[in-house]
Amino acid sequence: MKLETEKLLGTLELFVRNPFFWETEKWGKFNVWNLMRSEGFVNLTDVDLVIAHWQDVEHWGTPTNQIDDFEYAPLRDEQDDDWNPEIEKFRVERYQQLLKLLKAELSDFQGFRIGINKESDDYFEWEHPNFYFHILIGKTKDGDWFCFSPTVPDEVSDRRLQRLQTGSTETHPLNQKTLDLQSQIDAILSELSPMTIYGYYGGGYAYTYEHQIVYATTGSKILAVEKALHAAKMLKVEDSTLDFSCSECGDSRKLCQFFINHLGGPKIYSLSFWDIGYIYEVAETPTGDWLGLRRILEFEFNP
Repeated sequence: MKLETEKLLGTLELFVRNPFFWETEKWGKFNVWNLMRSEGFVNLTDVDLVIAHWQDVEHWGTPTNQIDDFEYAPLRDEQDDDWNPEIEKFRVERYQQLLKLLKAELSDFQGFRIGINKESDDYFEWEHPNFYFHILIGKTKDGDWFCFSPTVPDEVSDRRLQRLQTGSTETHPLNQKTLDLQSQIDAILSELSPMTIYGYYGGGYAYTYEHQIVYATTGSKILAVEKALHAAKMLKVEDSTLDFSCSECGDSRKLCQFFINHLGGPKIYSLSFWDIGYIYEVAETPTGDWLGLRRILEFEFNP
């Protein structure tokens, strides 16, 4: 660790019980993808399993399989919607059509399971279903990148972040082969209309969200992931207002002044895992590392 960064971390520890620290030399550039990997949220999986899980969520009508977990919403056959075997068969066929196209057209084609490793984190006060979701990443013949993700439910967002929900505004001119592939993808996804999925529904919560597959394409793998997760409503990013008011902060006024005097470009990253949320309020040190605080939000189901 660089000496200057070490000194700043020591000061931050006076204000925050569990400071967040990112050493760029050790972990690489600070971005959402590297952050999730370092936190243990990302695991490589088979692309066929990704598609299967997207279909499973629709089959269950809930974000997790309640039969193997615990019940928090009506089961599929008890839900008030138009789901039936014919609809399921049609959608399975379209998902397989999409998978066949992507396998044929993309290189470096990989699937990832995104979720919290609760076994290694004893922070959680409440029991939660085993929620996770899957994404697909691949590169076109022209060197552009696609990232696909299902929309992600969110019952714990920090309400301050509802003021501004921004993804990267960076644009990249797509090559013709990429545009042609994009047209084929859009044609398939247009037939996979959003499906209403039940979250915590009992106890008066009545929470549902629209499950659908979204994607982003750009010249950078990392940026494609960030844009796709933003489109999936899993990721929110904003420039920080340095309004530290949580219980993690021993002296919020002094903490704000520390950020202003010693760090640059403060940002807030909010990651949603349905009923658990992670908030990273961070800023960059003069040496290129990142410091700040991490908060974990939990939804308590009380039917």
